[in-house]
Amino acid sequence: MTSRESPALRCLTGGTVATFDSLGTVFDPGEIWFRGGTIVAVGAPGSWMPEDGEPVETIDVSGRIVIPGFINAHSHSYSAILKGTVEKGPLDIYMLDVIAAGSAMTPRQCHVSAQLDALNMLRRGVTSVIDHYSERPALTAEGLDGACSGFAEIGIRATVAPMFSDRPYIETVPLGEGALPDDLRRWYEEQPRPDPARYFAIMEDALADRGSAAGRVHVMLGVDGVQRCSEQLIRMTGEFQQRHGAGIQTHMLESKTQAAMRPPGGPGFVRLLADHGIINDRSSLVHFIWTDGDDIAAAREAGVTVVHCPQSNAMLGAGICPVVRLADEGIPVAFGTDGSNCGPASYIENLRIGAYLARLTEPDFERWPDAAGLLQSAGSAGARAMGRPGELGVIDAGACADLVVLNPQGHWHEPMGDIHRHLFYYESGESVESVWVDGRQVVANGRLATIDEDALVSEAVEITARRSGAMSEEARERIAAQYPAFREMILEQFASETGIERRIRLV
Repeated sequence: MTSRESPALRCLTGGTVATFDSLGTVFDPGEIWFRGGTIVAVGAPGSWMPEDGEPVETIDVSGRIVIPGFINAHSHSYSAILKGTVEKGPLDIYMLDVIAAGSAMTPRQCHVSAQLDALNMLRRGVTSVIDHYSERPALTAEGLDGACSGFAEIGIRATVAPMFSDRPYIETVPLGEGALPDDLRRWYEEQPRPDPARYFAIMEDALADRGSAAGRVHVMLGVDGVQRCSEQLIRMTGEFQQRHGAGIQTHMLESKTQAAMRPPGGPGFVRLLADHGIINDRSSLVHFIWTDGDDIAAAREAGVTVVHCPQSNAMLGAGICPVVRLADEGIPVAFGTDGSNCGPASYIENLRIGAYLARLTEPDFERWPDAAGLLQSAGSAGARAMGRPGELGVIDAGACADLVVLNPQGHWHEPMGDIHRHLFYYESGESVESVWVDGRQVVANGRLATIDEDALVSEAVEITARRSGAMSEEARERIAAQYPAFREMILEQFASETGIERRIRLV
């Protein structure tokens, strides 16, 4: 199946156009003109006309709502074939299962998982994603190429940020010296450590091939959270950034146990990255929950974007990102869905959860973000994290033609009140009818127009069935043996007083 080829000039006309610009502009009815992958005009019908004789394809979207494509600023494509593998438990225990279940994927499995993740997002109005891509035990050029080619074929706009860390997992959490049996500690010590030099060699080549943010699929660094990195890896990352000035996405202080890993007396994790020249205005810090005043100040000074993942934060009991304070500090906050094993990749539902959590933590209701403002600011911040500020997340002349057409003809949207409030409080993504990315139609009548989605899902089901028994009994026993020590560590950290509280306590 091939997508509908785009003529030189197209016009979506007759629908309600919500631009998500800083003024909350809505045209009802409106028109959007785009040539190739760029919007040339938006406004009321007849407010702009092409030169005489230029061929135009006109598409009537009367009765529909047209919005800019959503930007999912944090996902893990590998998790698309791990749906339903997680129940309850904090991040530290969750990671034991994920490390075992998500290891040793073939390049084809990386390709299929990336496409399945993109399918889930495109069908819900997400046109851009930052994939914090993970391969275990270590990044390979073949796996990375599989994910990138999968995104390119399906038609989503993707920034792929390959994760990398080199410290054994038990060294990245605050476990006591004798918490684990000696045989388990020996097992961790005997595991080969990933080679940072190999990672950066792969990234050198990847940046040469896909380093331009202007491409529909490109790459940037994804070195993982500071507590998971050796001093050598941090130093090498800084040196790489000095040569390339690449963007980077990394996890930052997601859990209270991670905050406990900050070395006493030294710089905080955010300032450490800044001191090494690793973060800048092309950087995004994901989760950003257990942060203190210096972390927030360092993030502001570096010009980073924070990515809020409220669904996974709540599912794993990690805590609540202080988004109202970040807004006060002028730090842009984008939104991400995180891994599909933490719930559906529905951007709008994550936006809504994030807004509700903010209301539970901020008593001054006049400071709560409103629907129109949050739709605009989240899109703007997501575009910044993608390296395309002003070009994504908005419908405006010169912006990218990443457009979503919604069919609101359902009981949730009838009768229609304020359009931004309807989109924010009632929409789930199920109204998505058509999607354009870079001027190319990739979803038509609610179905993919680029690849055979039924064949994709069938292959993903087969892969999952083959991998379901891949975890050895030895691995399961090893996880079970670690559980008591990890449970004690987590409960101890939850009970500790640090001067920072990011969980809701009912008393």
